[in-house]
Amino acid sequence: MANYIYGKVKRKQSVFRIIETETEVYKIAELNLNGVDYNPATLIENEELYQISNFSQSGYSFDFLNNDLDSVNHDQISKDDLKKLSFICTVQANLYFFQIINSSFYISKKWFSIEELSLETNKPIITINPFADAIYDKQTDILYFKKLPAAQKIFKGMDQLYKEATEAETDAFLQNEFLKVNDTFNVQKVTVPNRKRIALVNETLSHFSDDEKQAIYNYTNQYGQVSYEGGKFKIETDDDLKFVLWGIEQRFYTTPIGGEKRVANSVISI
Repeated sequence: MANYIYGKVKRKQSVFRIIETETEVYKIAELNLNGVDYNPATLIENEELYQISNFSQSGYSFDFLNNDLDSVNHDQISKDDLKKLSFICTVQANLYFFQIINSSFYISKKWFSIEELSLETNKPIITINPFADAIYDKQTDILYFKKLPAAQKIFKGMDQLYKEATEAETDAFLQNEFLKVNDTFNVQKVTVPNRKRIALVNETLSHFSDDEKQAIYNYTNQYGQVSYEGGKFKIETDDDLKFVLWGIEQRFYTTPIGGEKRVANSVISI
């Protein structure tokens, strides 16, 4: 079965055909496409993948994936445009392997061929990573990826999956009635990680009833790292704020053996 490599050129809307090859670029038999539904609160191991199901309906997909693929409908890329690629896509059966292209993937040096024992001087090459930045399974309509910052360079808008609270949103959060913020601490002192957590917990809190909110505050207070008086957490530092945000995310737990209090650095719903 033929495999195709396509390329997206910077500042051009079209996806161009690059080459057709009988060689298997990626070893499909070695793939384990079993992902974890994407959640910013979930950290994955090196061998694991995030996934987004029903990707064609997500708003992040584009016509190249959504339409039936026929190589004759794509123009052959020019040599000049090969120097302006933003990403390449290798299509093998129903799998689309995406790789971002930047200057580090272009090699333009003198090199010699081991096979032909000849010195090459004017044949620059583009290298292909052993594992793609994103893999789309058209049959199941699932996108797999390891790192969101890489995937969002290909699929525009995916940064909204892990957005950072704006200054106005951060300031509004600090005005919440369950917080007592010290005069020396203000929105400018809230770090980027906490701004990202605020964006998440705003969504979480919006679905809680008043009783559920109070249960969360009591739960957070049980772990006792931030002063809690009169129904308010005293926020003097960015670490105080982080602790309260962890509480709202319900990251604290006590080990059943030993009773050790811990905080989870990653959360996966089961």
